[in-house]
Amino acid sequence: MSQQGLPPLDLEQIVTLARQFVDRDMLDEAAEFFQIALRLTPDNLGVKLSLAQVRNRQRQRSQTNNRDLGADLLEQARRDAIDSFHFYGLAALYEERGKRSQAVQCLEIARSKAIVNPNAQKLHGKILASQSRFDEAARLLRRCRRDNPFDREAAETLSRVEYERGRHFEALEAAIDAFWLLKPNDAEGSDRLTRRIRTYRAMIKLSREELVQRFHERREQLQTAFDRLEYHRERLLDDDATFAAARVANPTTTAPEIGRIELASRLRHLDLFSLFDDIELFQLAASVRAERLEKGTQVFSQNSEGGDIFIVERGLVSIHRDTSYGRVVLGAVSAGAFLGEVNFIEPHARLADAVTEEVSTILRLDAGSLQHLIKDQPAIGVKLHQAFWHALASKLRRANEQLSTFFADEPQPQRTESTDGTHDTVSVGTDDQIRLLHEQGLTASELGTLANFSEVKRFAAGTYLFREGDAGDEMYVVLEGRVMISKFIPGGGEEALAILDRGDVFGEMSLLDGKPRSADSRAHDGPVTVISFDETILAEVLSMDPHAALQFLQLLCRLLCRRLREIDEKLTTWRILAGARARDELIPSEH
Repeated sequence: MSQQGLPPLDLEQIVTLARQFVDRDMLDEAAEFFQIALRLTPDNLGVKLSLAQVRNRQRQRSQTNNRDLGADLLEQARRDAIDSFHFYGLAALYEERGKRSQAVQCLEIARSKAIVNPNAQKLHGKILASQSRFDEAARLLRRCRRDNPFDREAAETLSRVEYERGRHFEALEAAIDAFWLLKPNDAEGSDRLTRRIRTYRAMIKLSREELVQRFHERREQLQTAFDRLEYHRERLLDDDATFAAARVANPTTTAPEIGRIELASRLRHLDLFSLFDDIELFQLAASVRAERLEKGTQVFSQNSEGGDIFIVERGLVSIHRDTSYGRVVLGAVSAGAFLGEVNFIEPHARLADAVTEEVSTILRLDAGSLQHLIKDQPAIGVKLHQAFWHALASKLRRANEQLSTFFADEPQPQRTESTDGTHDTVSVGTDDQIRLLHEQGLTASELGTLANFSEVKRFAAGTYLFREGDAGDEMYVVLEGRVMISKFIPGGGEEALAILDRGDVFGEMSLLDGKPRSADSRAHDGPVTVISFDETILAEVLSMDPHAALQFLQLLCRLLCRRLREIDEKLTTWRILAGARARDELIPSEH
C-alpha cells in the first residue's frame, strides 16, 4: 500500500460503484462515492469531471422537486454521518497498518463531519495514549464515554490513561465501569480488572466499605443511562407499531428507501450476527434489502433456482411442499432465523414453497453480492458460516426430535442395549490421515492441524460410539467402515437417519451447541475406525488464516445441508404415512 492512500484497486472499485449508481439514476449515492474518490486522489481530473456532471444533474432534479429546507438539512446530516463513519473505518485501517498520521487525519475529518462520533473519539484517544499524550487522550476518551457510556473498551482505556496522569480516583471509577460492562463469562477480563481495581484502591487507601459503595454508585449511574435509553426505545417501538398498523390499513403506502447504516443497525439487533463488529455489519449491509410482505406472499417457490438468503426480521413464514399425495407442511421459520441458507451454501433447486403466514418483514441477502464480499473479505465469510453452522445444527437437532412425534400413541417396543461403546486406540500414520482428510477438500494448514491433534479410535461391530442423551464433546470423521446414525422412535422402534461412509463427518452438533446427543451412533456392518477431535482442535482451526478457516466451515456447512435435506425427505414421507394434514403443527424447517 502506498504512503498517500489506498491501493489503486480500491479506488477503481469506488469509481466503478459510483458509475453504477449513475446508471441507475441514484445521483445522491453516486455523488457520495465520487466525493470519497476525490478525497483519495484530489488531482484526478476524471473524478472531478464525473462529480461535476452528477452535481449538475442533481441541481436540475432539485429545481423540479423543490424540496424544503428542512429536508435538505436532514439529508445533509445523513450524508455527513455516512462520511464520518467511512472516515472512521479508514482511520481504523490506517491504525492497524501502523500509519498513525494518516489515521489522525481521517479522524479529524470524521469529527468535523459528525460532532458526535464516539468510535472516532475512542480510536484517537488510544493513539494519543500510545504517544504518551495522556491529557489529550483523557479529554477525548471522556467525550467518548459521555456520548456512549456503554463502551467497555473506552472505559478501560480511560482507566489506564487516568492512572498515567496520577488521577487514581478517576482511574478507579473508570475501571469499575469497565468491570460492570464486561461480557458474561469473561473470566480473563474480570481477573484483569479486579487486579487493577485492587491496585487503585490501595493507592488511594479506600476502605472495603467505601469501595463497595463506589461499585453501587457506578452501577446506578450506568443503570440510569440504560433506563433512559430503554424508555426512548420503547417509545420508538410504539411509534413503529403505529406506523405498521397504518401501513396495513393503507397497503399502497410506499416506504422510504432504507440506508446502509439503518440496515446495519437492524442486523446488529439480530443474534445471528453477534460475532460481527460494526464495520463488518456495514459492509454486509450492502448486500441486504428490506422487504415488507403481506400475509400470503410467496417468498420463494418449490423447484425455483436461486441462492438468496432471507432473514425473517418480523412475522412468520411457513414451508409447504407439494407431493403426489397433496400438500405437506414441513415447518415454519419465525423472527430472527435464516431462511434459504441451504441453497446459498450448496446450490440446489428449492425443495418447497415459503409463504408468509402474517404481515412480515424480510431481510434479503443477495447471493451474488454476498459471494463477492466473502471472496474479498474471508474473515466476514468465516463469521457468516459460523452463523450458518449454528443455525443448521439447531434445525437438524429439532428435525431429529420431530421423528419422536410420529406414532407416539402406539405401543412402544423396548429399546435394546448393545455394547458399552468401548474402543481401541489404534495407530494410523499422519500421512494416511492427511490423505483421507484431503479427499474431503480441507486445506494444507487444516490437514496438518487435524492430523497432529486428532485421535484415532476403533469400534467393534455393533458398538455404540455415543447414545442419544449422552454429553457430546467430540466430532468424528469415518476413516474405515460405516457408521449408522439412528434414533429410537417411540412406537416405531429404531429409525436409521443416515449411513455414513469413509470421509463423512458426524457428531458436530453437540460439540457446537453443548447440548446432549440428539441421536444414536454405532458401527454398522462391521468394525469402524474414526478420527476424533474436540473443541480445542476446532478452536485451533478457526484461529488459522481466514481463507483456511472459511474452507473448513464451508465443508462442515455443506455436510449439514446434505443431512438436513435427507431428513426433510424422511419427515415428508413419515408425515404422508402418518396422514398429516396441511394444518398440522408447524415445525422448524431447513429452508
